[in-house]
Amino acid sequence: MNKIARRQVDILGVKIDSSSTSSLLRFVRSRLSKFPSESDKNEKFYIVTLNPEQVMRAQTDPVFADILNSSDLAIPDGIGLVAAHKFLTLPRTRSIFLRPFLYFAQGLGVGFSVLFDRKWLESDLKSLQGRIIFMDLIQLANEKGWKVILIGDKNKSAQKAVTALSKNYKKVHLIGMEGPNLDEDANPKSEKDIEIEKKAVEKIQQEKPHLLFVGFGAPKQEKWLYRWYDKLQIGGAMVVGGTFDYISGKTKFPPMWIANLGLEWLWRLLTGSQKWERIKIAVIDFPLKIFWAKLVNGY
Repeated sequence: MNKIARRQVDILGVKIDSSSTSSLLRFVRSRLSKFPSESDKNEKFYIVTLNPEQVMRAQTDPVFADILNSSDLAIPDGIGLVAAHKFLTLPRTRSIFLRPFLYFAQGLGVGFSVLFDRKWLESDLKSLQGRIIFMDLIQLANEKGWKVILIGDKNKSAQKAVTALSKNYKKVHLIGMEGPNLDEDANPKSEKDIEIEKKAVEKIQQEKPHLLFVGFGAPKQEKWLYRWYDKLQIGGAMVVGGTFDYISGKTKFPPMWIANLGLEWLWRLLTGSQKWERIKIAVIDFPLKIFWAKLVNGY
């Protein structure tokens, strides 16, 4: 594997990488420098973008956890994982009586740092937003004249994203594709979906793209990619969640000041782009899980 300047940490059994954008782009350029040479067919890679919801799912879905931990690069997408890591690395105490008070105070401190001291918060683990990395990779592909495939849902999210991207990126060869409707284990739901999947895979094999972006939503996208990964003739792949909807304009980008404050979850809730059940996992269940792990298990 080509070297990439990064730091890998563990949060609740899920491996997560911290890397600068420039290091990630160097890694991708290096891996794809000779693609599609047959001698480099084992050099392909896949990148996952992680958030608290996915880490929580990994606690009860060992297959999903293995897929995440097998990735070549796992990006902490958003501030939640960064805050969790900082909290877990703060000093511990052996005193059973002091633990709740010390760790509660530490939690408050980390919470305030989200608003007022990002430099300290990200000193060990740096947040990289998946949709921004996606755009950086599209820019790189445009510079190199690469072939890129976007595969998304039945609402043609990938095709719409390609239409939007094509207005500004003229040198990259962009292809948008509809993927199958999948169940939670990433299996096609119907005979029609089996046929859609077959045609999609055949198209990917025919085109041999430098990059494949998969936007089915977690955990479907990770499981689908992993199931087909060894067979796909691609340079590299990345799962992108709802990025296609942002690019096409279906989902509005949050104001920069909201994103900088780590309140994007609130924006998604207020605009109706994400349901409360999912928000709750990220902003309530996950922090409590992290606190409990440090308090009881000495994590």
